Amino acid sequence: MTPLLSPHHILYVDDEERALHYFRQCFEDEYVIHTATNAADGYKLLETHGARIGMLLTDQRMPGESGVELMDRARRLQPNVIRILVTAYTDYESAVKAVNEGRAWRYLHKPIGPEKLGEVLKEGLEAYQALLDRDKFLREKAGNLRTQLMTDKVMGMGIMAEGLNHHIRNALTVVRAFIDLAPMKLMEEIDARYPKDPSFWIEMQGQAQSQIDRIQSLLTNLAHASYAKKLKREDELNLLAELEETRAQHLQHIQDKKLRIDLQIKSDVPLLLVHGERFRQMLRLLFIEEITHLHEGDFVLIKAHVEKDAQGDEFVIIELADNGAWGGPQDVAANLFDPFYTRSRKPDDFGVNMMACYVTLHLHGGSVTARRLEPGGMEMVMRMPLDPNKNTKEAEDFLRRSMGHDGELGKLGELAA
Repeated sequence: MTPLLSPHHILYVDDEERALHYFRQCFEDEYVIHTATNAADGYKLLETHGARIGMLLTDQRMPGESGVELMDRARRLQPNVIRILVTAYTDYESAVKAVNEGRAWRYLHKPIGPEKLGEVLKEGLEAYQALLDRDKFLREKAGNLRTQLMTDKVMGMGIMAEGLNHHIRNALTVVRAFIDLAPMKLMEEIDARYPKDPSFWIEMQGQAQSQIDRIQSLLTNLAHASYAKKLKREDELNLLAELEETRAQHLQHIQDKKLRIDLQIKSDVPLLLVHGERFRQMLRLLFIEEITHLHEGDFVLIKAHVEKDAQGDEFVIIELADNGAWGGPQDVAANLFDPFYTRSRKPDDFGVNMMACYVTLHLHGGSVTARRLEPGGMEMVMRMPLDPNKNTKEAEDFLRRSMGHDGELGKLGELAA
């Protein structure tokens, strides 16, 4: 019976091909072995196989980069990979330095017998598994912390929305009634004579009513943005069809501003399991956001494809890019999801719309990031797991940044926004 291979791969880099051949002969029945004769090729293998490689063994003296230099690059690429430096006795000082600086987990002197080497490999991969288990635990804790921060934020927004709904809607009802009745009451006051400038009253009445509608829409979106309960993803949605329908719904506004909105949805994007009402509302808000702040002749490109991570989990990646202007050079992309930030500085631009989109992605187990483009424009990347029971790795990034030693703890508000 063939023994089961370890789930973690081993990479051995050495310019002596005989050493690589000997290593493979000894351990290929127990492990998936990758070999390279120089640091550059070894690094490419690390890039290709990612977290599947749990251990890197490397000779110190090789043409090109040394083993210590390769381990340093490997540490930045894949911090958890177990790094072992294989040295001759003449390299003792560099080996000790590598261990002391944290670049190497251990160093081995050539030659080393297969039995001793096998023990080191087993111990090293057990250490690698322990690191993976630790990270999984921390991700779960980070997820709880991130969820709590988001919940606190949207609960605060919900309290504000509830108060605004209670106090402002009643006042708006009175204001709307006054505006509707004002022209008629004016005519009564002047003995039923028609106003000399009826266009003034008609225009003012229309503007006042549109502002009331705007405030009521803001309150509705604010209420949606503050709804923090995890959504049930039970509706199948064809992303391309929904985007085309949403574009058609706003076609008149798009044509009025001579905007170009292109859709490039790859064929590998399957039907998405979503909360239909909230996901469609998110698409509508994205279109409204673009139409509001873009100028005449600007363009929007929306792309989507499926991506698989190192663990085999699949995500739909939705990318939105435009060439619109920003409010000022001091504005940063993180502001985009602040409920009181407006990118275009236009009075009809709702900052809360983008927060509602952020929350909707969050409650679908997804994440969204944004960055400014040069010379102008914005790119927004939305990641959502195809499996409704999965989440993105945003929690892991959140933990890494919040535990940093460069003042990142002071940016928790920005990370949660």
